[in-house]
Amino acid sequence: MFVTSLIHPSTATTIRSCSRCGREFRTVGRAHICPECRQPKPREAKSSTDTLSAREKQLAGLVYQAKSNKEIANDLHLAEGTIKEYLHTIFRKLGVKNRTELALWIAHHQGSAA
Repeated sequence: MFVTSLIHPSTATTIRSCSRCGREFRTVGRAHICPECRQPKPREAKSSTDTLSAREKQLAGLVYQAKSNKEIANDLHLAEGTIKEYLHTIFRKLGVKNRTELALWIAHHQGSAA
């Protein structure tokens, strides 16, 4: 006589090998990656100025010299809109809110920022 299982197939655990690290793990369903590999890895702490491009550092230096967007655009042969986009990116990367905070940030990090 054939005995049917009382465990529903969707709730049965299986042992699998992780496709990333190769370790065995128990899973319910079709998972191919172990729980440890699913966790995001912490990012390396970088210096804030390491994240700025050379052009962004140049632009930040001109802001520190109290130049307006129009003056910076003329000096770098760019459109004012481009300068605004660069400044927005710099503000986001450094966590500052305006030109004044950017200038203060540069003054505090003078050796590596500009």
